Amino acid sequence: MIIEKLSKNHKREDFDCGNNFLNDFLKKYAYQNQIRYLVGVTYVAHIENVVIGYITISASSIKRVSIDNKKPYDDLPVLRVGRLAIDKEYQHKSIGKLLLKFAIKKAIELKENYGCIGIVVDAKEEAKKFYKKYGFIEINTLQKSLTTPMYLSIKTIKESLQ
Repeated sequence: MIIEKLSKNHKREDFDCGNNFLNDFLKKYAYQNQIRYLVGVTYVAHIENVVIGYITISASSIKRVSIDNKKPYDDLPVLRVGRLAIDKEYQHKSIGKLLLKFAIKKAIELKENYGCIGIVVDAKEEAKKFYKKYGFIEINTLQKSLTTPMYLSIKTIKESLQ
């Protein structure tokens, strides 16, 4: 299995994670968002170019008050996980964990090169348990949403690596 940036060479037409929204995103919009709109980058886990999972990440920010942070800025830089999905055939085989670890490495690189205080994900109800297992906490926001914003700080990441 290889994890790399999505390209036209990756076979995604048969990808099925059990969620039509996530399937359609990979098949119709991920590459376009990456190349044309520049709003996120999708990394795929694949075997012989057949996509078995993906994660979409982007630079973002969160409000200081949403995480009770004492930093002197209202907007704080984070890495945002927009989507994470695994093909049904490969679910429960730690592919999601590997993709999340990949995003954590990217957040650390972002911190070291440009500034980043952590990772934010908008988790669907069924995914909250997965993210909590890795130290993500629910955060407050003023917006009503179908997802729950969750946050993992670089400090927590560094402590878990020691």
